[in-house]
Formats: sequence, C-alpha cells, structure tokens
Amino acid sequence: MGGYRNSQVGLAVLSTPVGRTNGPAARWGQTRPTLYGCGAALILLVFVGVSPAADIRREFEIAPTILKEAPAYISQVQVPDANCAAVSPVAPLLVVGHRTTNNQHLAVFRLDAASLPAGAPNWITLPKPAVLATNVNYPLGLQFHPKLPLLYVWQDINGPPGDKQENHAAFKNHLEFDHLLLYAVKDGALELIQTGARGTGFHCGLPAGTVGLDAEAKTLFVPNALGATWDEAGIGSYELDDQGLLVDQDKPSTESGKVKGLKTAPKNRFERRVVLLQRKRTHRYYPSGAGWVTGSEAMIMGGYSGCLVIDFNQGNLRQTWFNLPDAVGNCVIAGHPQAPAVYLCLQNTSRLFQIAHSDGFVSLLPQAAVVTGARLTGAPVVLTRQSQVGVGDARSLHLFGLLPDGRLDGKVDQLPLPAAQVRGLAYSEKHGRLYVSVDKLN
Repeated sequence: MGGYRNSQVGLAVLSTPVGRTNGPAARWGQTRPTLYGCGAALILLVFVGVSPAADIRREFEIAPTILKEAPAYISQVQVPDANCAAVSPVAPLLVVGHRTTNNQHLAVFRLDAASLPAGAPNWITLPKPAVLATNVNYPLGLQFHPKLPLLYVWQDINGPPGDKQENHAAFKNHLEFDHLLLYAVKDGALELIQTGARGTGFHCGLPAGTVGLDAEAKTLFVPNALGATWDEAGIGSYELDDQGLLVDQDKPSTESGKVKGLKTAPKNRFERRVVLLQRKRTHRYYPSGAGWVTGSEAMIMGGYSGCLVIDFNQGNLRQTWFNLPDAVGNCVIAGHPQAPAVYLCLQNTSRLFQIAHSDGFVSLLPQAAVVTGARLTGAPVVLTRQSQVGVGDARSLHLFGLLPDGRLDGKVDQLPLPAAQVRGLAYSEKHGRLYVSVDKLN
C-alpha cells in the first residue's frame, strides 16, 4: 500500500454538531412516552415496526447470576487499564488499546489456529508531534476494515480547556496532532501508512469517541469535530478508495465549505488541504461518535442521552436525534450484526437499552434492563453465536441474553474479572470467541 502518508484532503464536511456542554437534555415522560425532538418519519416507524411479544417487558430489573468460572468461549488477555479492542475478520490479529504514560499504546496479539492469543503481544507507540512530547496521547477507538487488512485508530491527547482550543494561542501546538491513524497488517504486524484529522477542526482531551464505517465501507465517520462554538461537538467523514485509504479529492464536496491551508507535500505524502467544518447547532454534548451502527440507508451514532440517526437524501445530510426515556449522560452504542437491534449503554449506570431499527432508522420504543448493583461502562459487544451482549463493569463482565430478533430476554450473567474497569472487549464472529482485557491474568 506504499509508504507513510498524511491526508487532510478527503475530510468531507458532512460534519454536523451533535454536542454542547450546556442547555437542557430532552427527555421522554414515564407515563406517556413521546418521540421528543424526532421527525414525523421516525414517529411513523414506531407504528409500522414489529411489536414486542407480550411476555417481554419493556423495562425490567434483574439481579445477575454470578458465574464461578469463565465460559469456554471467553479468552482473557493482560492489558491493564484497557479502554478499546478489536479483532480482525481477515487476519489472525487482536489489538487492544489502553491509556498509559510509557508510550506502549496498542497491544498486538497474534492468534493461533484455535483463535487463541499466541504468546506475549507486540507493542505499538502512537505518533504525536515532538512539540507535544510531554502531553499524554492515548487511543480511544479501533476499527478493522471488514474485508481488507487495515486498522483505523482514533487517538486523542491531553489539551487545554475547551474554551482555549481551535484558534486560541494555547492550542497552537496541537494543530499538528493527527487523531486518525491507518495501519496496514503486514506479516502479522501493524505498519502506519496514513494519518489524518488534524488542525483546528477537532477537539482534544476527550474521554471517548471512535470511528465507524458505512455499509459499503466507502465512508469513514470520525468523532469529536468542533461545532459552531467551542462547546459544541460535531462529526466528520472521509471517503475511502478501494484499498480502504483516505481519498484525496481535487475539490471538496458541495457540503465541505471553504478550503484553506492548501499546501504542496513531498511526493510520498498526500497534497494537504484542511477543510473547514460546517457549523450547525443541535445542542448536544461531547463526546460525539460514541459507537456507530451501520444500516443500509442510514448510520446511527451514540452520544449524549441517546443516539443520532444520520442519512442522506439526494446527497443532503439529514439528522434526527433519538432521546432515551429519562436518561441523562453519555451513551455508547453497538449494533447486532444479524438482527435489527441497537444496544445503548448509559455510562456508569445500571441501565442497558435495546432499540430496534429498520435499515438504520430507529423504529421502536426502547427496551431497558436495570441490573441490580451494576455500574456499566464501555461499549457493548454482541456475541452472535452465544446470543448474548457483553457489557463491562467494575471488576466484572455482564452477559445479557438475547432473543432471535435481538431483544433482551430478561436474563443476565455476571463474570468476576481481575480488572478495575472492564472496557477492552472484542468479539470474533468467525471463531465465536470473546476477548476480554484484564489488569492481570488469574
């Protein structure tokens, strides 16, 4: 795939703000739920969607069943303070990210023929400009390409307060920091081949945010772009070529706004353009891009107190926010690969939500599970072969049972684990195995 390259060119600015840090959060009432803030099309889908069975409650509280030993389909790997993980569908590789001060950011495990980690990991240091050498950078999200040996990494770095970013003098040194990193898998190792998402268009110092691919893996969505003001979050996207790389566009799309900072780069680097982000107010909080679910006609993005539905109508971006009932806080989401279901984990609470969707459009009232004594954290992970969804907690993993259509079945197991917070989860559909990162091995 060639040498290391840097691209700001293809950042299509369908970036639309989905966050701010003040203003009331929209809610549903408990007694008469309504789709507050949602469009008529979304309301219509409530009535045409599949109705839940009478024996499955829309909201239930349950005490988990404690497992005395890990099921055979779970493999533990030692990566302290892990916060993200991904397993390749095309290469025998597991990658786990964690926040650290020793510059060992990514643990790369080779998998053997039985899909088990084969020995100690190799470590990858994520790049940052020399001028930011004393600032701690850290991975937030990992995404393997579904068909190619490519890994997309989203990283962040400690920065000044939000009101001293963008064009503020205190943010000057951060303008050369690349949030987006593309690694090729070569001979069981990762090679950095391309970077992007730098400049004034992105917020720094956030605790969450990851990348997502559309249904055809032709568009890469990125989080934590700046909105109309310093305290509003946005999203952006890159067009991808047939090799999964960021596309250099001779001209920005009609939605991309103005172009500034056109520079001529060395021959082994992309010609660099920094595209200004469109600014639209939607009164949503940072971070954006807290998980992505791909539908055939729309994308669903996790965010503050719910999720955002993003679709295109004749090339024009449309967005509809879907608020959870009486839920305030950051939500991280994941989708079922084989059923029309989305799972939303309300961070640091006892609540996991399931919502049906149709081709990427949220369609039914949510189902809510309240787990006694839990403080759920991190991204949900769907275990398709086991009909479960896994969610982390302090020193444990919760495994929620699923029905064939993706709804929660009212059962949950809890597996105690040696980790302060269980966040580094990845599932291989090919091998039916869940990889769990722990602080130390039993």
